[in-house]
Amino acid sequence: MFRLLIVFLFFPLVSSSQSVGRLKPSSPDVVAARKAAERPLTLDSLRNAEVLLVQYADSMVRGSSDAVRRAYCALFNPMINDLLRHEITFAYPFDSLKVLSKLKSPDGKVRVYTWFLQNRSTGGYDYYGMLQRINPKTGEFKVFGLIEQKHATDFAEINVFESNEWYGAVYYDIIERRVKKETYYFLLGWHGVDRASTHKLIDVVTFDQWDNMDFGAPLFSGQPGPKIKYRVIFEFNANAVMLLRFEKSRKMLVFDHLSPASPSLKGQYSSYGPDFTYDGYFFKKGLWIYKSNLDVKN
Repeated sequence: MFRLLIVFLFFPLVSSSQSVGRLKPSSPDVVAARKAAERPLTLDSLRNAEVLLVQYADSMVRGSSDAVRRAYCALFNPMINDLLRHEITFAYPFDSLKVLSKLKSPDGKVRVYTWFLQNRSTGGYDYYGMLQRINPKTGEFKVFGLIEQKHATDFAEINVFESNEWYGAVYYDIIERRVKKETYYFLLGWHGVDRASTHKLIDVVTFDQWDNMDFGAPLFSGQPGPKIKYRVIFEFNANAVMLLRFEKSRKMLVFDHLSPASPSLKGQYSSYGPDFTYDGYFFKKGLWIYKSNLDVKN
């Protein structure tokens, strides 16, 4: 029997010492912040815009209905997207925006922002993202909007996707690997599916000679299923907690082995969960090589 834990996933938008009221879009404070954000972007105007975004994010997460949350998401998304097209935001912390996952690559050339909106009526999720890139050769700043597309897992694991075909996720770690002259950025992410199942995934971002970006590459080998995968997706019960992390000391990706709650449920992945054994990938000759039954001490 796999270990089963109830997870309440939320993003605290303000610290306990702060109190942020729900501002109406037409309130004087919101109007003033919006006007500040519309001026040429300086640190002061960026801070003012962040204040407004925190208000939108608060209602986007805590709104009284799906309709209210969608309405504030429709205000939040274009504003954050517009801000992130300014190079000044590449180094800006956005510390108050806890709804926003923010990752910067070890080489300092890529920054990824991801967030989601949950439909509480259906239990489903929509994912949003932006990726900023500083070209290491030219220093040019470039921004990619990430547009989610729903893909079957089997299809997603053997295909490359452009930014407008993104397999949506909220990323929580980024690992950089260089092979010959190419740099690969590996992303560990969480993807809530519905009330029954959840995904975790290992994806990869690549850039070609013209600085075009793709998700996915044939860099995962030896695992069950396809001989070579372009990304790795794990599906398991929505109430279970799966470990997936990069261990620097081992230089490995380590994760829980998933098994069904009983043999009769094999293949029904919403019944899967950790079984107290561990597998992983180690990087060798430009590939992540699968290894089962790791000896892992937490």
